[in-house]
Amino acid sequence: MSDSGVTSSGMTFEQIKSIIPQRFPFLMLDRVIEIQPGIRIVGVKNLSGNEWFYQGHFPNRAITPGAMICEGVAQTGIIYFHLARTERSNATYLLSSLKMRFLRPVTPGDQLHFEVTPIKLVQGRAILHAEVTVEGSLVAKGEFSLALKAFEDQ
Repeated sequence: MSDSGVTSSGMTFEQIKSIIPQRFPFLMLDRVIEIQPGIRIVGVKNLSGNEWFYQGHFPNRAITPGAMICEGVAQTGIIYFHLARTERSNATYLLSSLKMRFLRPVTPGDQLHFEVTPIKLVQGRAILHAEVTVEGSLVAKGEFSLALKAFEDQ
């Protein structure tokens, strides 16, 4: 982990951007607050009322779309997978979201904590478990899979 300056205590926003390709408006991680190699990673997203998706979801009662919560989960998983794998590729893709359940609405002002733990890591693929909390209360959980994929030259 030392090549990117990442420590077990976490990652800054700039370190996150050096690993994942997403940018505004789809960057759903502000910080990684904990990395336990081989065990878990915890990422954080602070939600403000100025998020672009609240304009239409929903104008009279802002609720964070489940797809954006899944995106934060996937990005946290990509960082975990990036730090855990030995093979190299220039892209990691979300293959599937399995059994994702949303237990209560997430609204502006909430701070999402994305905790990702491995279920199975094999060469080029990962199956991961995620729990998303706000102030210690579980708001979403599920499993998802990631895979490495090299971009083909055109």
